[in-house]
Amino acid sequence: MTRHFNRLTEPEQERLAILVEECGEVIQAACKILRHGYESTNPKAITPEDENPETNRAALEREIGDLGHAVARMEKAADINPLAIRARAASKPARILPYLHHQT
Repeated sequence: MTRHFNRLTEPEQERLAILVEECGEVIQAACKILRHGYESTNPKAITPEDENPETNRAALEREIGDLGHAVARMEKAADINPLAIRARAASKPARILPYLHHQT
């Protein structure tokens, strides 16, 4: 196994690459919603065989699910600490509150 200057193993590098790729796909899906709305679909994807094209909402859900898998894979490999992640998530509502304008 090759050791890089960052001291990551090849499996660690692969898991990080998967995480980065899935984050990018979530970003792309969210940007499409900002541009076109939740219920919009890709007009190029509509064909006679595809009567129910995927909505932007469904694409975002799919990509968030894939991201969740990447995170779970990293947790299982002990690359990241799930308790630290959950603690940070639990503290986020109070930290973000001063910056929210439209959330209740």
